[in-house]
Amino acid sequence: MISARDILSLRTGVFAHRGNSASFPENTLPAFRSAFDLDCPMVETDLHMTADDELVLWHDERTGRNTNRDLVIAETTLADLRSLDAGFSHRGHKGDYPFRGMGLYIMTLNELLEEFPDRVFNIDLKSPNPRIAVRYAEVLAAHRAWERIITGSFHGPVLRRFRRLAPACLSSMSPAEVRTAVVLNRPGLNIARPLALGLIKGRVFQVPEVHGNLQVVNRRLISSWAKSGIPVQVWTVNDPQEAKRLLRMGVRGIFTDTPETMLQALKGFDPDGDGLSF
Repeated sequence: MISARDILSLRTGVFAHRGNSASFPENTLPAFRSAFDLDCPMVETDLHMTADDELVLWHDERTGRNTNRDLVIAETTLADLRSLDAGFSHRGHKGDYPFRGMGLYIMTLNELLEEFPDRVFNIDLKSPNPRIAVRYAEVLAAHRAWERIITGSFHGPVLRRFRRLAPACLSSMSPAEVRTAVVLNRPGLNIARPLALGLIKGRVFQVPEVHGNLQVVNRRLISSWAKSGIPVQVWTVNDPQEAKRLLRMGVRGIFTDTPETMLQALKGFDPDGDGLSF
């Protein structure tokens, strides 16, 4: 069984963003199944907590973008969320809505871990409620899933609380840790790196290449943190040429909405050679 730590050692990882979300409704069972059928080593998904403390896989804090009703997840029970059509808004290649009325529903974390007991997931804790860290740790413990999960969150307090509860589980850098890492990438600040490594608990650097006007990812940053054992992974990359450029720079993995296209484009690609490997 591949573990989360194995993911860190991949040279050209292609990770499915919300499952195979180009071809199936994002964060639904068919999207996850398709991504693993394509041999993606890891699937990314998002986590919210319902009004009755259930953990559900969904990106937005509301359901309106992807379902037939607009509800606030944190204010809605799991039973009410189950009544929604999670395939309602996914547009097919012909401009139609092929998944409407097909019985797709908002999944729970329990269901995901039961359905895929040997697969690796990158899970983003979306709720700012610190209790999500407690419930999340409880579910992971129940499934003994520590070794096949990488956890991230834009909410620093939530991520810090989870790390205290689950020290064996890998996590990506928090926003504050990313800022620290970017600052330490500046010339002349390498002397502070050993101290920073003691403060930074995230073992993966997961970022967009550009954030606002800031160029986050560059060769210097990739190289310097790789030497510290922390790989750089970039989201969200859907252009194969962009992916190849990033991988040649030393990026170790990309999150993509189009895993089928990306895997095909990168087949035989050698980022350290002339473009092909035999």
